[in-house]
Amino acid sequence: MEINYLAIGERIKKYRRERKIPQQKLAKLVGISVPHMCNIENGRTKFGLPILVALADALEVRPDLLLYEQINQHGKMRTMILEEIEAQMMGCSEVQIQMLRESFRNEKRLLLQYEEKLRKN
Repeated sequence: MEINYLAIGERIKKYRRERKIPQQKLAKLVGISVPHMCNIENGRTKFGLPILVALADALEVRPDLLLYEQINQHGKMRTMILEEIEAQMMGCSEVQIQMLRESFRNEKRLLLQYEEKLRKN
């Protein structure tokens, strides 16, 4: 399997711009030079797992969002929803994140109960 560094770089650039992080600042957060950061975003250089993890951490996204392109429609929808959730969580405190997690669990439980009730009717 060949890694598409150009696609990864485009996703990195997309998240960086969404978060309004200058390329220089992202390079500093990751611990690499600005030219190296530019080459990563333009797919002109390969990079390893430590840099990928550092990029994901600095951009506050899961590393898999930088790596994978979703193929099927279900995967695309799931990715879009997860990206929206992550965007909404930016800037949340730990307490707020825990409260959102609990709210999500409760909503899921209620949905499952509702679906079960519909199946019985």
